[in-house]
Amino acid sequence: MQHNAQEDSHEQRITSFSAMKLITEGSWTPIQQRLLEVLQRKEYRCASIARICQTAGYSGNMAWYQAMTDPCFAQVVQTLGILSWSRPQRRLLEVLQDPENRNKSGLQICRLAGYKDHTAWNRAVKDERFVAELEALGVIRRQRLVRASHLEVTAATNIEEELQKDVWDVRRFKHDYPKHVSPATYEVDFSWIANPTLRVQVKHYFRLRLPRWKAYTFKRVLYHLKTVLALFPVDVHAGNLGRRHVEALLPAMSQLSAIQAGRGLREAKVMFEYMATSPVWTLARPSRFLIWDEDIPPRTEALPRPIPPNVLDQLDPLIEQAEAAMKKGQDPPLLTPLLWDALLILRHTGMRFEDLAHLKAPDERGRGGCLDQDTDGYWWICIDHVNTKMSREHRIPTRISDGVIDAIRRQCGRVQQVPDHFGAHYLFRTEKGIISRMQIQSALKKLASHLTYEEQPYLITPHQFRHSIATDMIEQGIDIYTVKEFLGHKSLTMTEKYVKVYLSSLKAKYDAYRLKKQHPSASEMMSQVQIAQPENDADGGWVENKVGKLYVSPLPDGIGNCVHLPMHDSPHCPTCPKLRANKRHLSVWENKATNLLITVEALRANPAYARARQKHEQELAHAEKVINTIKEEGFWDGRIHNSKTNQS
Repeated sequence: MQHNAQEDSHEQRITSFSAMKLITEGSWTPIQQRLLEVLQRKEYRCASIARICQTAGYSGNMAWYQAMTDPCFAQVVQTLGILSWSRPQRRLLEVLQDPENRNKSGLQICRLAGYKDHTAWNRAVKDERFVAELEALGVIRRQRLVRASHLEVTAATNIEEELQKDVWDVRRFKHDYPKHVSPATYEVDFSWIANPTLRVQVKHYFRLRLPRWKAYTFKRVLYHLKTVLALFPVDVHAGNLGRRHVEALLPAMSQLSAIQAGRGLREAKVMFEYMATSPVWTLARPSRFLIWDEDIPPRTEALPRPIPPNVLDQLDPLIEQAEAAMKKGQDPPLLTPLLWDALLILRHTGMRFEDLAHLKAPDERGRGGCLDQDTDGYWWICIDHVNTKMSREHRIPTRISDGVIDAIRRQCGRVQQVPDHFGAHYLFRTEKGIISRMQIQSALKKLASHLTYEEQPYLITPHQFRHSIATDMIEQGIDIYTVKEFLGHKSLTMTEKYVKVYLSSLKAKYDAYRLKKQHPSASEMMSQVQIAQPENDADGGWVENKVGKLYVSPLPDGIGNCVHLPMHDSPHCPTCPKLRANKRHLSVWENKATNLLITVEALRANPAYARARQKHEQELAHAEKVINTIKEEGFWDGRIHNSKTNQS
């Protein structure tokens, strides 16, 4: 060690000597001389260009760039090692010039340097020269746990020994953990809790939660607890914690966002109440009612955020283009076939990404798998209860025309030669495990440049596909119970969020409608709603026993015209005797019949929805009657054809 230090010191003297020789022998401009005077001071060699120029007496960076056009000046700068640091490295080293910052964590240093997370630090320490500079400054680097991949991790042989550690790998305690997230998701680090007594108490609380919590819950709960526990004095633990300590930290909590403060206080309240009341708790008990309900900010309910329709109009052709290429055995553009098929399934089924990642492929005998066909020939995607959010099995209906079945079959062919790492026959498995959330997010990031919204690239999240399908189903008039079963929700409360999205858009449409209705005069309104009738229309727009011409108005949903002034869409319009439709409206009726057929088939699988199914079957029969009548006679007149329907 001493020999290496002597060698490093010797090399530094040589470098310094070479730089000084170049400076003294060179011919410099006044600007270069002022900059070199600053650079000869060691504390400025890691500073930013702006700070170097400012110290030299220049307000901007132009002096630096002018000086760098001289190869001799650039050589001196290179010899001194000024430009060998990247911009993030320079910003981090600027922070570390203060000795008080050298004992802080990488995340704290990054935040002082203006970064939100520790990405800049993790990238910087990959440079051996940066690490050497840290050692020269006396910076203490914490050695983080080397995380084993999902393929390398093994179950704990001595659980008690593992639980005594300050850093847990929850995968060693729980076998069935989601494989689509990074290993860091399951690393639970208690070492930041300064009070050893409090650390033991929190670890014991987590230990008692092992049978009940899911694998990814531990790190999330500890993250939220940190916002509260880190504000307690060092000598405070559960045994001596009082209400006065909680009241002392509430002003600091108010400076956080309502979501962050609320989650932290809620988790702390649950933990302390458990410690105070649970019969199995054997350590020191805290007082009850330490955290009051009024201390916790109210929950803010975030509504689903469906993908804008014009973005879907751009995405769907890309998926169709990739699908066509894969059917021909060609490589699709932009993404790999695996990622395109994954996006296709998300787009048409709305399943959660974790459910997609854990879909099953048939075993070596062709048994099992996520595809199932019932006795009526209808296809279903089966989701196993393991590693799902709701912890229960779920079935999603699909059709061959959606392309989902072909996508699953293509992926089944790809994984035949891929090792079955976890013995679970995962459909989207790869050489390194299974498809990960990072992979799908990177794929959507690549597509963002091809999708624009409000003249900006639009980045889709995997869960937005679910939001889009659910919102679209509500807007198409599918009842909330059907949507609930399709999404696999446990309660209607979860599904009602999508109704609120629909109602918010409905209010906007209604406001626009009322604004439009306020200003036009009667004559302008009549001219707006008058529609020239086709020659073969039933009565040319005239209504019997009426004086004058009654103008036929288009219905908002496009199913036809009505001898009323424009009104809101009504559920009785399709069967109303005043409805008029012709071949221009045929495509709308065909689309309506298709959606009704999907609903009927979905309801048929569950006898509990027999009444809803009968209602939709009646609507489907009427829609098919309208379609056939328009195709045969060229028009639909409710007064004529409704009576024929009733007689038949």
